[in-house]
Amino acid sequence: MNKPKPKKYLESIKPYKGGVSNVDGVDKVFKLSSNENPFGASPLAIEEYKKVSEEIGVYPDSSNLELRDAISKKYSLEIDRVICGCGSDEILHLLAKAYLDEGQEGLISENAFAVYPLAISASGAKVIRAKEKNFQPMVDNIISSVTKDTKIIYIANPNNPTGTLLKYEDLKKLHTSIPSDVLLVIDAAYSEYVTDKNYAVGFELAKDNENVVITKTFSKVFGLAGLRIGWAYCPVDISKTLSILKVPFSVNAAAQKTAIQSLKDDKFIKSSVEHNSKWIKILEEKLSQMGLKVYPSQCNFLLVEFSPNLRIIASEAYDILCSKGLIVREMKEYNLPNCLRITIGTEEANSILMDSLKDMVN
Repeated sequence: MNKPKPKKYLESIKPYKGGVSNVDGVDKVFKLSSNENPFGASPLAIEEYKKVSEEIGVYPDSSNLELRDAISKKYSLEIDRVICGCGSDEILHLLAKAYLDEGQEGLISENAFAVYPLAISASGAKVIRAKEKNFQPMVDNIISSVTKDTKIIYIANPNNPTGTLLKYEDLKKLHTSIPSDVLLVIDAAYSEYVTDKNYAVGFELAKDNENVVITKTFSKVFGLAGLRIGWAYCPVDISKTLSILKVPFSVNAAAQKTAIQSLKDDKFIKSSVEHNSKWIKILEEKLSQMGLKVYPSQCNFLLVEFSPNLRIIASEAYDILCSKGLIVREMKEYNLPNCLRITIGTEEANSILMDSLKDMVN
C-alpha cells in the first residue's frame, strides 16, 4: 500500500541530540552538558515569568514589537532590522530554508555547531566543511572552499564546541573575499563571555552590508534556555523574508516579556561573566596539570581531550562523572571521541569535577 513519503534527502539526516539532563539512580545532578548559565535566569526575569502566568490564555504579539524595541535600544540597533525567533536555532534554520536550494552548498568550519549542517541538509543542500588548524577556523581555508554553488556560510564566533574565535579583522577579510550573493551568518551566542580585546560581535559589518546576518540568543548568559528565545540583526529585506517563513506566534508571551526584563539586569550578567572568567582559568590550569589537554576557550565551557598516555579514555570518564552526578557532553557526534565538553558550573560543581578527574587520571 502506498503512503505519503518525505523528500528523499531527509532520510539521511540525523536529528539534533541535546545534552543529557539526568542520570538514573542519581538524585543530585550538576548539568554541565548544555552550556547553560549555572545560576539560571536573573531575579528580574524570574519575577516577570511568574507574572506572565496570569496571561497565558492570550496569544502573544506576533511581531515581538516590545522585545525588538528593547533589543534595539540595548544594542543601539535599528528596530526594523531585528527579528526574533524560537531560539536562534529557528532563525538559523529559516535562513537555510530561504537561501538554499537542493544541489547548492552551505559552508561551515570543520568543527562547527551541529545545528548548521542540520539546517543545510534539511534544505536539500550539501554541507561543505573547511579544514581547521588545532580547532581554529582558518579564514583562508573557508575562502578557498567557496564555489559557484556556495550560497550560505555559517560561522559561530566564538565557536561551539571548541571555544575558539575569529578576530574582527578576520571576519572582515572573510566577508570581503566572498561573492556578494553569498550569505554570511555570524552566530554570536557566546559573545558576552569573550575576553579577547580583538573580538567584536560584528553588528557594524551587518549594518553596512546586505549579505551579513548576526544571530544572538537568550539561552546562554541570560539563562533563558528553557523559554527558547533568540534574535538576529540583519538587512531589512532578509528580515522581511524570514518574517514570511516564520511560524505565527513562534515566540511565546513568557519568552518575550521575560527576555525584556533579562536585558535590564546588568548586575546579574556581570556577575555571571565574572564567575565564568574566574573558573575557566582555574579549570584550565588544574585540568592541564592532570595531563589532560585543555583547549583555550572564549565561551562558558572547555573542550578537554584525553590523550592516549592517560589511564582512562573519554567515554570511561564520562560514565564515571555521570555516576557522580556530573553530566558533561560526549563529543562523538562531532567526530571527537577522545574529547569531552564541560560547561563551567557553580563553585561546588567545579570543585567536585576537579576532584573526580584527578582521581581518575592518577
